[in-house]
Amino acid sequence: MNSNEKYSLLLMRDGGPPIRWRVSRRFFHALCITVVLLPLLLGGAGWLAWTLYKLNTELSAQQHELEQENKTLNAELQRLSKIEHLLALPESAKLLAVQQQQAKINATAQSATSLEVLQVPPQENVKEQSEGDAISLNTAESPQLSSGPSVDLRLVGVENVHIRRQGDSLRIALDLLNSQQRTQLSGYVSCSIQDEAGENLLLEVPRDVASFRINRFKRAILAPALPAAVRSLPALTVIIEVHLEERGVVYRNEYPVDQ
Repeated sequence: MNSNEKYSLLLMRDGGPPIRWRVSRRFFHALCITVVLLPLLLGGAGWLAWTLYKLNTELSAQQHELEQENKTLNAELQRLSKIEHLLALPESAKLLAVQQQQAKINATAQSATSLEVLQVPPQENVKEQSEGDAISLNTAESPQLSSGPSVDLRLVGVENVHIRRQGDSLRIALDLLNSQQRTQLSGYVSCSIQDEAGENLLLEVPRDVASFRINRFKRAILAPALPAAVRSLPALTVIIEVHLEERGVVYRNEYPVDQ
């Protein structure tokens, strides 16, 4: 068979002249092969597209799971880092962190509206007060001594409290946070210390140093002198109170002194 021979393709229709194409033998064979293979190629392309779609869906689900696992691991890592930091602290700092957490739990358990500020009774009746009575005196002139259970009205946050003894004085550093952040808060910080008999002695801090006005954050550093009655004690406990104008005591908690 001659490779140069031609094939004639006729398309005949009723009532009209026929249409004729002359094609080479190679073109005719290629056209036949294409017509036979085209359905197979289309089927293979459809199967490949469906396979790629399923693979993409599985990879998206795996990516979502990995992102969730990554978030969980990051949260766990942060908790472990805090625990590691706590274990690295000295014993007094550990006790301080535990007391801060306990103060937050106690503040959550009691309603802020149930807290009452009691006026200091006359001097002749002070000795008749039991050890569990809460005593508070708020004046505009100077902070007065008060004692009682832990108080946290969540108006002013107290964080990063560090108390260190320096000879016959203390260095008290703490952060004051405005929990509301809607209005400026003004007030003062008062500190007292327990003596050997369990009595609270007011630490003298200049009013301009103890006073504060905060919109969001303020770092306070106080350096009161130790009363002579407690200078020989090996372990000391300081009571920190935060007073707000027209609100009285909004925070009270005890903190150990680092030696």
